[in-house]
Formats: sequence, structure tokens, C-alpha cells
Amino acid sequence: MSTDRLDRIEALLATVAESNAASTDRLDRIEMGLERTEANLARTEKIVESNARAIEAWSSRMEDGIAEAEEVSSSMAANTNRRMEETIIDTVQMIANLGQQQQETDQRFNNLLKEARADRQEARADRQRIDEALAPADRDRALNESEHRAFRETFQTLLAEVARLWQRVAG
Repeated sequence: MSTDRLDRIEALLATVAESNAASTDRLDRIEMGLERTEANLARTEKIVESNARAIEAWSSRMEDGIAEAEEVSSSMAANTNRRMEETIIDTVQMIANLGQQQQETDQRFNNLLKEARADRQEARADRQRIDEALAPADRDRALNESEHRAFRETFQTLLAEVARLWQRVAG
């Protein structure tokens, strides 16, 4: 096998190695993204649970405040209602923000997944290009072997003829 072919094969193998390393890096980034997504989801669940408890606590406080306000004065009831509405609005806003954050996290995950799939497709294409690039080298090798065999046979015949002529001249 000639050094040019070896060089081409080594270059193709180096390209494949680089492509595989890049794919591995991308998969690692995807796994890190998945871990962050899972951590974000766990934090979101904790916040939602905390908000639910806060809403329950505020609901019971609101009921207590209304009863107390009816007993004490109507101005106290109005003040308590206003504070409760603000708290509920803030809580609803926090939940809406968490939903938005979750959508963004989902989008990032989907983008990473799309990149991983594209990388996998690119790796398949690289493998196919290498296979296609090696096919002519295999044909060339077979042709060279055939030509070499024919050359040896011709050379052996020539040597036999020279030996016969030499014996005839010497003899």
C-alpha cells in the first residue's frame, strides 16, 4: 500500500476522530442541559408547592380578616381585602413567570435535542463518505496487485529466457 493512500486513510480517520469528539462534546452539553432542566423543574415544583401553601395560608387569613373586619369595622375589611388581592395578584404573577421560565427551558432542551440529532446525522454522513473514499483505494490495491503479479510473471519469463540464451552462448 502506498504512503499516499496511507496518508489519505490517516487523514480520513483523523476527520472521523474529530467528528466523533465534537459529537461527544455536544452530547455532554446536552446531558448537562438535561441535568439543569431537571434541577429547574425540581426548583419550580418546590416554588409551586410553596405558593400553594402560601395561597392556602392567605385564603384562611382572608377569611379570618373578613370576619374580624365585619366585627371591628368596614374600613378594616376594605384594607384587608386590598392586601389580599395584591398578594394573590403577586402569587399569580410569580406562577406565570415560572411557567414562562419552564417554556424557555423546554425550548432550550428541544434546541439541544435538535442539535444532537443533526450531529448524529452528520456522523452518519461522515461514515458514508469514508466508506465511499475507501472504495477506490480497495479497487486500486486490487489493480496494483494484479499488475504486480503480471510484472513478476513477465520478469521471471524474461530471466528464464536470458538464462537460456546465456547457456546457449556459453555452451
